[in-house]
Amino acid sequence: MRVVGAGVAAVAVVCATVSGCSFNFSVGGEPTVFKDALQDDIANRLTEAGEKPESVTCATDLEGEVGKTTRCEVVLSPKNSFEPIVTVTEVDGSTVSYEMTPALSKEQLENSVSDLVADSSGLEVNSVSCESGLEGEEGAIAHCVVDAGGLTLTRTVEVEEVDGLLMDINVVPILTKREVASALMDELTPQIGERPDAAKCDDNLEGSPGNTVTCTIVAGPDTQDFLVTVTTVDGDSIDYRYEPID
Repeated sequence: MRVVGAGVAAVAVVCATVSGCSFNFSVGGEPTVFKDALQDDIANRLTEAGEKPESVTCATDLEGEVGKTTRCEVVLSPKNSFEPIVTVTEVDGSTVSYEMTPALSKEQLENSVSDLVADSSGLEVNSVSCESGLEGEEGAIAHCVVDAGGLTLTRTVEVEEVDGLLMDINVVPILTKREVASALMDELTPQIGERPDAAKCDDNLEGSPGNTVTCTIVAGPDTQDFLVTVTTVDGDSIDYRYEPID
């Protein structure tokens, strides 16, 4: 059985790839990359990569100690911003080497999810509230509450691929309890010769293979529980199977 769910898409957060960087700077006994200098360095490297930012704003100076980090907000356009994590990888005298990995702040993730759901479903998105931001690690997830099309649902946002500062994210589709119940009733109608009287599912069905919900079908005096299991997800379509529970 295939059902189309709303609000699934992938987005390239930023189209520039910047590899590990080295910067020479020191003050006193410990090398430190001051945030003004770090902002200029990141802006220059992005510009060289073909993505000139409107602004780069780092939260703090970058201490010259392996493992130390800071975050820098990069704005490429009013609708395209991200917050790479800058991490020191090596310190050699006054030379600080660092690398950048992609990330989205909470606000940036909320804006991205809003655009993705609106673009893929055509629904008006009233609000998006995410529990956190999202770091650019393949398989990383965050949860966001999306109010769109008259429904308020929790959506899972997953990082599908990371390439340099390029991060593809996917808003996992969800079928509401009502949608699953209606589809199951449609499927069972030709088998029993008439449409069931009622159906009720215990939860929404998130579009990830293996996820399940239990639905109760009422047909006349008979009641039967079914286990509905997601088999595959293709774009905005969810395939599932169902089987009676003894």
